[in-house]
Amino acid sequence: MWFSLANSLDVNACAGAVGGWLPLSFTTYASRWLTLLISKQKQHKWEWFRSMERDMVQTNLIYKTQRKVARLPKHLFSQGGQDRSQNMTLSHTVCPPQWDQSALPDIGFKLVQLSYTSQEYGKIKKLFEKTMKDYCILQLQRIQNPALWQVFQWQKEQMKKLNKSKWVDERLLFHGTSLSHVSAICEQNFDWRICGTHGTMYGKGSYFARDASYSHEYCSSHNGRYSMFVAHVLVGDFVQGNPEYLRPPPRASNSNRLYDSCVDDPTDPSIFVIFEKHQIYPAYIVEYSSEAQCRDNQGYCRC
Repeated sequence: MWFSLANSLDVNACAGAVGGWLPLSFTTYASRWLTLLISKQKQHKWEWFRSMERDMVQTNLIYKTQRKVARLPKHLFSQGGQDRSQNMTLSHTVCPPQWDQSALPDIGFKLVQLSYTSQEYGKIKKLFEKTMKDYCILQLQRIQNPALWQVFQWQKEQMKKLNKSKWVDERLLFHGTSLSHVSAICEQNFDWRICGTHGTMYGKGSYFARDASYSHEYCSSHNGRYSMFVAHVLVGDFVQGNPEYLRPPPRASNSNRLYDSCVDDPTDPSIFVIFEKHQIYPAYIVEYSSEAQCRDNQGYCRC
């Protein structure tokens, strides 16, 4: 039996399912297949499978990619199966203490500009300037998206349980993109389905870099100004990437467990490929330009 959080199973209700967060709770004791045709362009077709022996899996029937699907906790449902999730409020969402509590949207995201004197600003500035000596930050904005943050924290806990550890390798990494994608990423996270826009040397996933200079190569300029993401990324246990990978390969010690990410060099990784968007939280937008242009436009450079 399936209980849907949406009022009806329409295209809009299924939009979240495309990204892997299927807001359905089920109590079936038999294997079951559910096939959905959910793209308005009818280009994406998915299968959902769950049995008593394994987690629920989402399969793209065209590209053959697979991913685990998160289920809503049972405590959000009454004994009669009635959905109680709508009673949830942001007060139940644990947000980082430095977030602006007056800028927590019920849905979507809000951008909060950081003061250049803050410790948070200084931390990102230091990371950025390691490889971007000739560029100047114009502004740094924090992305506050409670829904994405909650899913990211859930994913972190799952990885800890799987690894039987209290720790998972999490890093602040850069991602360059065009300005046209910025708002959608802030709202919906990085989309693994459009991977390959700039190459797939280490796998068909979302690419993140240790060095801002690498990500800069994929940033588009608008009147001399660039925008780059800084993201929290759960890189976990990684392995050498391969352009044929649609997901990380199985671990040698356990063929039922996949690696968490792929990299360019396992001994000293600088490029990470993530196949599960729940392992990513887009945290900041760095707006910057060349140091020379900063001086031309402002008469000084806050570098």
